Amino acid sequence: MAITSVGYDGSVNETEWAKLIPLAGSSHYGVSGTNDWKVTTHATMDRGVNIATGSGWGHGILDTSSSTVSLQGNSVGSGSRWDCVVVRRNWSGTGGSTQFVLVQGTSTKQIPSRNTTPGTIDDQPIALVKFTAGQSAAQEIVDLRCWGRNGGMAARDELVLTYLTEMATQIKIGDVLWTRAPDHNGNPVWTSAAPDGTIGLFGVDDALQGSPSGNSPFLIQAGSVIQTTDSNGYARLTWPKPFPNGLLTVIAISGDDYAVPRGFPSGSGGPGFGVGGKTYWTYRFLMADGDAYKKRIHRINWIAIGW
Repeated sequence: MAITSVGYDGSVNETEWAKLIPLAGSSHYGVSGTNDWKVTTHATMDRGVNIATGSGWGHGILDTSSSTVSLQGNSVGSGSRWDCVVVRRNWSGTGGSTQFVLVQGTSTKQIPSRNTTPGTIDDQPIALVKFTAGQSAAQEIVDLRCWGRNGGMAARDELVLTYLTEMATQIKIGDVLWTRAPDHNGNPVWTSAAPDGTIGLFGVDDALQGSPSGNSPFLIQAGSVIQTTDSNGYARLTWPKPFPNGLLTVIAISGDDYAVPRGFPSGSGGPGFGVGGKTYWTYRFLMADGDAYKKRIHRINWIAIGW
């Protein structure tokens, strides 16, 4: 394993400084590219993982690994265990050193206890690995790497929020922007903005306060689709993306000029709200004279609001 480091004891030349400062100065931790230090399952080693080449940084140290590194987890007596691949930086002695280490965890899917003293010893998490008794290969790998550039950060899994906990941290995970900010008591908490592709409402009451999902933002989806009703005039809309917690309401109108959609709870016998939930909404299509629109192709335009 060949890891070269910039930022430990000794001088930093102009070229090294030009590489170090925009990276190590952008965030506490990070990796340079999409595939840098990516952790994958080892093809032949029992409970083995590979760490790809590349560069990354942590607390003022920029490290570059020029060859793939393989690590082996300890045996698992029973059940499953979540171990964490970390980049360990050790400032002791002259020059300091960086190495990849597999920190043993527990059956709980979380980052285990690790070194967190920059300037002495500090561990940068880059992957969580699930090992299972009786299985030679890792059963799951959770990417814990993060990327930082020009005032922004990005990551792939919300578990990174458990180690990137400094106040004012902002990080994009998937289509959601997370911000570490003080609550009304001054304690740091994570808050999330509405996901990309959603629309904020002009006014929202607190009807959802105290519900199991908390005060979640309302989410809006819309579409125009061609459907075919069944023998009783019913059809189903499936949302492009499932609502995380629940469905608030649906507005649907005919996309054709010769049928009028009326939503019915199944078997209710009269106009109503339709049957739906986080993933779908079932409705009945009636002609203008009240007869069911049976086994007929039609277009329906819809807006659904959930949370």
